[in-house]
Amino acid sequence: GTRYGEAAYVLRTTDGGATYGQVAKLTSSDAGCSCVDGGGAYFGYSVAIDGASVVVGAHYVSVNGSPGSGAAYVFRTTDGGATYVEVAKLTASDAASNDYFGRSVAIDGNTIVVGADGDDDAGSKSGSAYVF
Repeated sequence: GTRYGEAAYVLRTTDGGATYGQVAKLTSSDAGCSCVDGGGAYFGYSVAIDGASVVVGAHYVSVNGSPGSGAAYVFRTTDGGATYVEVAKLTASDAASNDYFGRSVAIDGNTIVVGADGDDDAGSKSGSAYVF
């Protein structure tokens, strides 16, 4: 079947935005994950960048056997963006099937917020935001 969202790309411009060139292709450490319906992790559905850090959401990743619980991956560069290394895989402390943790991500300095719009802890599909 078709696989969705297996990479995120970092692009850079040197001419004020007239053209962009690829600097990096980001993939998760567990790209061959077990995902909802075998269609892929949707890695790259959400992306946020702040300075040398990039956060990439993959809301269809299965965590601990829970399909669609989701994950977010943190990448960092230490060489001005020539290379990026995965430094963390974030998951919800209460991961459950179809929470879709990682459908939205944000980063500001050392703080990362990950949305899980399917989380139903406060009612059906009430959603949650996790702060790291």
